[in-house]
Amino acid sequence: MSVIISVVKDFIGFFSVKTKHGRIRFLLLAVVLVGLALFLSSGSDEESEELLQMRSVQTALIANFSEDSAVELIGTVAAIDQAVIQSEASGRVVSISTTLGSPIAAGAVIAQLENASEYASLLQAQGSYEAALVAAQTSDISVTEAQNSQENTQTAALNTYRSAYTTISDVLVNTVDNFYGNPDNQTPGVRINVPGSSDFPNNERVAFKTILSSWLTQSNSLRSSDDLITPLTNAIADTRRLIALTDLFIAGINAADATETLDGALISSYFPALNAERAVLTSTLSSLESQIIALNNAEELVRKATLGGTEGDFSSANAQLKQALGSLKAAEANYAKTILRSPISGVVNVLDLKTGDFVNASQKIAEIANNDALEVTTFVGQSDRDLISLNQSVLLEGTIEGIISNIAPVVNTATGKIEVKIQSTSPDLVNGDTVVVSLQNATSTSSQGPSTISVPLTAVKFSIDAGSVYTVEDGVIVSHPVTVGAVRNIFIEIPSGLTSDMEIVVDARGLSEGEKVTVISK
Repeated sequence: MSVIISVVKDFIGFFSVKTKHGRIRFLLLAVVLVGLALFLSSGSDEESEELLQMRSVQTALIANFSEDSAVELIGTVAAIDQAVIQSEASGRVVSISTTLGSPIAAGAVIAQLENASEYASLLQAQGSYEAALVAAQTSDISVTEAQNSQENTQTAALNTYRSAYTTISDVLVNTVDNFYGNPDNQTPGVRINVPGSSDFPNNERVAFKTILSSWLTQSNSLRSSDDLITPLTNAIADTRRLIALTDLFIAGINAADATETLDGALISSYFPALNAERAVLTSTLSSLESQIIALNNAEELVRKATLGGTEGDFSSANAQLKQALGSLKAAEANYAKTILRSPISGVVNVLDLKTGDFVNASQKIAEIANNDALEVTTFVGQSDRDLISLNQSVLLEGTIEGIISNIAPVVNTATGKIEVKIQSTSPDLVNGDTVVVSLQNATSTSSQGPSTISVPLTAVKFSIDAGSVYTVEDGVIVSHPVTVGAVRNIFIEIPSGLTSDMEIVVDARGLSEGEKVTVISK
């Protein structure tokens, strides 16, 4: 039904007597209808034959077509800001919050569908989300505790590392160095006999000079948050080296003669102190190894706690929380679909429902538009593109002024034409109306030459490679060859072959040169 109404509106607009070209079209239609009526009302074959031989034609001055020529289009008036509201859910209408023609704000409720089950699902999803949130917060407490424990373990490990340096340095300098002649020289010089070559204890003492220097530097620079596994591992290796060196001197003491002395004391008297220092080194080694185990355990505890909390990249708490949040959002969306709202501010132009109606999903229920801000949409052919430009003035219905506000940059593939938007502040425009849009022919006037002549398409008799226009002289058709140009709506440009003062036949269809005719109107 709406298509038929639209076609009727376009037909009325095309033959509108409000515009000059509309009146010409109407006159041409009247001529055709009168000729047809005369033909059908003839009473005899002789009269019909005579009527066919003496056709009636309509003539008009070219100036009437060419002067102030304009291209006329059909446009549709619509609100700049408008929306068609469709139901996203099925259900029975329980309330309507607006009326036809009433103003409405953006986000305001238009109507509400029955939604008891959707609301129940929403409450359930809210409860599940809150429970997941509490569980996540509880898990985060465990993560915090694990992280605090890890920090304490890291602090203890760093202290053990630093304490180990003090122990190693003390044992080496205050006890082991008693068995060297010059401990700080390149060749320290072993003072007692030891199993094997003396090169090993000499080389080890030189190596420990570098080891202790590096150990002290790292002890001062390390922080508890740094990687402590590597320095602890190195410390364990260095402690084992000193234990091995200590064992070598213990073996030398055990192998010495009972009467041998060192610095005026029996060599055997050095055994208790050296053996006690070895026990200290063994204890230090055990502490270092324990700290590595503790660090690894603390890190694993944090990892497991993080998997259950919310701070990690991947965690069970986060997963559960996201699942609960997703269910909540889905329930909110389903509930929102039962409350029909206006997406824009405007006036309710259409309201296709009442309380108690059952609506289906995607069913149109209302139209909202800002009726105070209207625009006209029309389409022009590619040949008329040079006639339009932004901010150009046009006429609507022959008297209403409008301004071209937007021009599509490309041709619409569906229509084969260019979409044009026209704005007007006239109160005479009504949303949904069809209007005639008149574009001033940009080629009708030129500062470089005379006006271009345009005549109706019906006035041109086309051949394969040219065209001609007819005039009537003494009741006989006379042909005038012409050069044809661009077609603009129902008119065609004639660059040469005619002058504006000529009177031509308006409709050349079915006529031929030399044919006798009668002119019924001028």
